[in-house]
Amino acid sequence: KTVVSVTYAGVPLTFVGAQNGGGGSNNRRVELWVLAGPPTGTAAVVMTASGGTKSVSGAASFFGVDPTAPTGGFYSSQGSGTVVSLVVPSAVDQIVVDCISTKGRAVTVTAGASQTEMWNSVTRSNGGNVLGAGSFEAGAASTAMTWLLGVSEYWVLGAITLLGAPPRPYVPDAMVKLDSEPASAYRFDAVYETTASLQAAAAGVLNATTASYHILFENDGFNPDPFVVSGTGSTPDFTVQYFDGGGIDRTGAVTGGGYTDILLAPGASTVWTLNVTPQLTAAGGSSHTVAITAVSSGDPAFTDQVAAVTTSLSPDLAFTKSVDLAAALPGQDLTYTLVATTTPGLTDADTIVLTDPVPAEGGFRLGSATFDPGTTSLTSTLLYSDDNGATWTYVPVSGGCGAPAGYDYCVTDVRWDLSGAMPAAETFTVSFAAVVR
Repeated sequence: KTVVSVTYAGVPLTFVGAQNGGGGSNNRRVELWVLAGPPTGTAAVVMTASGGTKSVSGAASFFGVDPTAPTGGFYSSQGSGTVVSLVVPSAVDQIVVDCISTKGRAVTVTAGASQTEMWNSVTRSNGGNVLGAGSFEAGAASTAMTWLLGVSEYWVLGAITLLGAPPRPYVPDAMVKLDSEPASAYRFDAVYETTASLQAAAAGVLNATTASYHILFENDGFNPDPFVVSGTGSTPDFTVQYFDGGGIDRTGAVTGGGYTDILLAPGASTVWTLNVTPQLTAAGGSSHTVAITAVSSGDPAFTDQVAAVTTSLSPDLAFTKSVDLAAALPGQDLTYTLVATTTPGLTDADTIVLTDPVPAEGGFRLGSATFDPGTTSLTSTLLYSDDNGATWTYVPVSGGCGAPAGYDYCVTDVRWDLSGAMPAAETFTVSFAAVVR
């Protein structure tokens, strides 16, 4: 059976080459397909065969490939035994990608020491089985692709060369990572995006805590070039700061018309620091995306952008307040109930202090203030104010400020000081009653 089509995100790939083999039955086959400039993001690879067959498929992405001529020749071999080998003509600026197919009875297949295995899988059924794997290796004048089978078996091997993009005079390359991550975590070398999609780092921090990122700017062109750096600024809830490779604050220039950085020689780089701090006003779960763009001074048509997404992990309390009567006459009691819930996915809430005013036309009913911990393990201490929350030492008394017995007109506010931590997605309730004057 052959492959009729392969798509990625619904976009067709181009057939590059195939090889049949496997002794008298001739029932082993490999095919290689390629898509230059695929859509960014995550999507399904879909393979359609010419008929019912047992197959193993694998896929990988490579950056810095020539967009107009991504592949060189297709090379293949077939044979039997435990050692698989194919010599591929190549060059130092190329990558060799291969694909092996053998019978699943081989149990294992291991890539050569100089190769990087990308995928390795087996499909078995009562009617037969197939084992497939793929690897890549940096090219040289010629590149030997080798595999070792667990037992002697018929095999077929196919390979192609991926061609690097031709050098350009002006190529700004921006990369991003968290300050806490190793250099290998930069997103991504030799990836150039007008609008950052793949090249994004994300961090979640509590309010008033700084998320720190490193931005690496590298000159991938063959001419010296100072990049113009521009980026997203602060909001009322998130503060953004940019520091250049020398630690100097360049925030004003970057968020203004752009800052022209130092002249970078071909292949040279500099590392900036980006700090994003959610303020105390930031709602838990809210995010701020900072986009940083490097533009070539030599040719402004060439740009690269990365992004840093900072999310507030501070707990967020949602409140629902209700009253038991839609309307009331003087002398009737109204009961006010407030239900508090923490937002799922955030950190535990603690040091919760909740205050609620007594309506000016109402009088507090002694003993009516309650606390129901609900699903939490919180405990509560009640406090009262007679000066609109300026102080909290007042003790309610029956008949206070001329109120009827059992009520106190002096109470202006009720406060619940809660002890303990409140995990996300939990609920508690407070209430009190007041008489309509």
